[in-house]
Amino acid sequence: MKKYNKLTKSMISTALFLFMLTYVQGMQQESIPQGLEQQIEQIRKDWDIPGMAVAIIKGDEVIYANGFGVRELGKSAKVDEKTLFAVGSTTKGMTVATLGMLVDEGKLSWDDRVIDVLPGFRMYDAYATAEMRVRDILTHKSGLTRGDQIWFGSAMNLQEVFHSIRYLKPAYSFRSTYNYQNLMYLTAGLVSGEIHGDTWDNVMYKRFFRPLKMRTSVTNLKDLAKRSNVATPHARVDGKLQPIEDRNLDNIAPAGSVYSNALEMANWIRLNMNKGEFEGKRILSEEVMNEMHTPQMHMSYSGTNKVTNFSLYGLGFRVSDYRGHKMVSHGGGIDGFITWIGFISDLDLGWVVVNNGGSRASTLVGYEIIDAFMGLEDDIDWSADGKKSYNESMARYDSLRNDVDSRRVFRTETRLQNSGYVGDYNHEFYGDMTISTSDNKLIISRGDALNGTLNHWHYDTFRARWDEPRERARYGNEFITFHFNAKNEAHIMERFLDGNPVYFNKVKDDK
Repeated sequence: MKKYNKLTKSMISTALFLFMLTYVQGMQQESIPQGLEQQIEQIRKDWDIPGMAVAIIKGDEVIYANGFGVRELGKSAKVDEKTLFAVGSTTKGMTVATLGMLVDEGKLSWDDRVIDVLPGFRMYDAYATAEMRVRDILTHKSGLTRGDQIWFGSAMNLQEVFHSIRYLKPAYSFRSTYNYQNLMYLTAGLVSGEIHGDTWDNVMYKRFFRPLKMRTSVTNLKDLAKRSNVATPHARVDGKLQPIEDRNLDNIAPAGSVYSNALEMANWIRLNMNKGEFEGKRILSEEVMNEMHTPQMHMSYSGTNKVTNFSLYGLGFRVSDYRGHKMVSHGGGIDGFITWIGFISDLDLGWVVVNNGGSRASTLVGYEIIDAFMGLEDDIDWSADGKKSYNESMARYDSLRNDVDSRRVFRTETRLQNSGYVGDYNHEFYGDMTISTSDNKLIISRGDALNGTLNHWHYDTFRARWDEPRERARYGNEFITFHFNAKNEAHIMERFLDGNPVYFNKVKDDK
């Protein structure tokens, strides 16, 4: 009888819990502006996004969390608020948070020299090497160009990428100009790990994910493979939206490797909105949080957004205005995933939007959320506005492509037979690339990470078609041009990277 009573009580308790959960969820649904959920779904459809997840924070409460669409095209598994997405560069703020913990502990200052923590740190410029501060690497004022191709489509490991920074020539003078830089955030992660006495990955799990109850979030694909509720990235390849492989970001991890979900990312936003506290526990000091949210560097801004007049960069966050309010936010984009997170303290409002279609729809949904809570949902049709901008961009792209096509000279021949181009080509920073032959075709490769076929365009210029759909989506139709020495030997391979020609020198065969 006692057992029966215990069982009955347990069942009643469970039923009450489920009732209360349903009730709370219902209240959550009712607490968001009418029609907002339908608007989110409409944007997802407008932008051909397979799956999307959204969380909305008001005060210290997640008042709404939901998923839309599917994890992968052609499959039935739905996206929900716990589905993991790659959150890309929103990782940067998390890396800054691990540094902020060290600042709070008196083990680090934002203005400490990087080289004093990492003796192996080297920039191309000796002055920048000596004077680069932690604050500098967090605010994108290193003077370096992006240089992302050293890790994108590369077999280099993290330490090799870090070592190669010394060979990247600056595009601007040190501290003069904002230029977004992933390599500096790799460096920031190494600084964090060095002082913590652990790897960046372990620091993230122990000191960031755990206290913020981000229990399913991961920093790498190895750990992601242990999770089941995971979204698949998609990209438009050869004109068709299709699933692609996840990008291994181990070699740039502190800049953008985290996978998380809407609910757990909402905890990160709650920490920011509550100035370093999470569920009554102090994780970071208010002073550290204020520093992260304080403008540190002016960003170039086109002024095309109707509601934003300026944009600056803090520590791991972008700081801008939105309809007269200070907005702290950051985007993330990596191979088929786009994320936008942020908050406006004046409105006591935060948001997380993730998608697996690789489009800016996440940002548009974020704007719709803000406007809805401001009672301005009918002011701007963000989806239509975004489509207009997108179509204008595509028109410019088509114009450039047509211009390139018009410059092609037909019925030209290469100077050499295929065998004349074969060999290893090296760039001091970007590393090695190999040209070989297979079935009378020229093959271009970068170790096992990037492979494709070179198709003759004109003269000694070829258009690369990368084997993997993911790489074709990323690089498009890249042109490769060979240059010759006085002996009529191909000795330089030219690629166009970061908006500039980059020259790879042929490695001499000593045999």
